Amino acid sequence: AVPDGARTRDRSPAAHAAPVRLGADALAAARAGIRVYGVEADPVTAAMAAANAAAAGLAELFTVECGDATAFDVSRVDGVFCDPARRTSGTGRRIFDPRAYSPPWDFVTGLAERVPRTVVKVAPGLDHALIPADAEAEWVGVDGDLVEAALWCGDLAQVPRRATLYRQVGAETHRFQLTGSGATEAPVGPPRRYLYDPDPAVVRAHLVAELADQLDATLGDPSIAYLYADRPTPTPYARCLEITDVLPFSLKRLRALLRERRVGRVEILKRGSALTPEQLRRDLRLAGDQAASLVLTRIAGAPTVLVGHPVH
Repeated sequence: AVPDGARTRDRSPAAHAAPVRLGADALAAARAGIRVYGVEADPVTAAMAAANAAAAGLAELFTVECGDATAFDVSRVDGVFCDPARRTSGTGRRIFDPRAYSPPWDFVTGLAERVPRTVVKVAPGLDHALIPADAEAEWVGVDGDLVEAALWCGDLAQVPRRATLYRQVGAETHRFQLTGSGATEAPVGPPRRYLYDPDPAVVRAHLVAELADQLDATLGDPSIAYLYADRPTPTPYARCLEITDVLPFSLKRLRALLRERRVGRVEILKRGSALTPEQLRRDLRLAGDQAASLVLTRIAGAPTVLVGHPVH
């Protein structure tokens, strides 16, 4: 099954197996004409998924059984979509270690060796070291929020890393995709007039270097995902700020500068800083009718604050 919002793939296989939650991803595949067999360990969830399929008029295309997904005969199907449980069954607490997923991580990643078309839905914080070497890892963002990630395996893998962004513009939704190896390092240089704050999906996909190449930009610090360039370049993959001041961090000096500029409203961005935006906002004791953007970061390892404003 292919989840809602996923990019178009080869959908020629007629049957897919899909361990399901409430059936949303499986129903999306059924709406695309794919015959889906769902497997769910929890009987209540399985019943709810089946009821959803009936209510959507898709019961002939999507059937669900209550059982152990590891026991399902995958030789019956042409592809597998696996959405392992990432919360504990008793308390609902989030599971951060994929090896504690259900079904187990070894089984999940082993599906790709048994079925030529396998997709695995994973948490966006997945450690890159756990990604199978021949899989494509994709991170999905919606209007600046990182919402999900997936591994595309076998015949479905096209590139090592992909960031897919959806932006709502008026009544239309636009999709943008940035791809690359995920292993390239961006060049490092001093701050310049424009700062780019990459979308979280780009950062998690390790595609900051690919974005830097598009923007003719550099990093101010090799470990901080802020990019700097001499000119503003329209891009869906990052937010752009025009920087007016670059200061070694000093509360006294920053407060004096903002008072001189009559700044009474600030947005505070941070990467690589131990400062708490809420506490800094209180300490600044702002008063005035102007607005500014503050960026708390490091430049060449040194705590730095940049003052500027958004470029729309």
